[in-house]
Amino acid sequence: MAPNGTCVYVHSEEQGPMKFTVQKDDRVKKINEAVRSKTKVPVENQILFLGSKTLKPEKKLSYYWLDPSTTIHLTLKVVKPSDEELQVFLMEVDEGKKHPFQIRRTSSVSQVKEAIGAITAMPPKDQIVNCNGKVLENGKIMADYRLKKGNIFFLSKKCIGG
Repeated sequence: MAPNGTCVYVHSEEQGPMKFTVQKDDRVKKINEAVRSKTKVPVENQILFLGSKTLKPEKKLSYYWLDPSTTIHLTLKVVKPSDEELQVFLMEVDEGKKHPFQIRRTSSVSQVKEAIGAITAMPPKDQIVNCNGKVLENGKIMADYRLKKGNIFFLSKKCIGG
């Protein structure tokens, strides 16, 4: 047993074994987040297994707890986001207009901003786009924002001078 918790080894084909120290009151999501920080694999694309049992991110480790003095070995499976085309909506905050448009989970933020620019004539550099409560950041893809069919993108214009 680790001095302040239990050792957990997460095994993945791409990364090899990763070692973490956890407490029995930690949630599985804490391990998912630690794996994300080491591998850059988004939490929603991770599935952790203890033997043949799939661990649920919202459950505490104590739910699965075997023996705190034993090292726990988990297996990480990485699932790729589906690349289906989804209909979503663009809400122009300043204009009050709503537009349907199609994007893919693998679309980059810059691709989405280009599509928004084609709809609204607003250049990507002037756009502030929010989806699921988060501002879209260049360098990310839509899967990073847990994109689903019917999501609404909120568009506002950057203000010059604050």
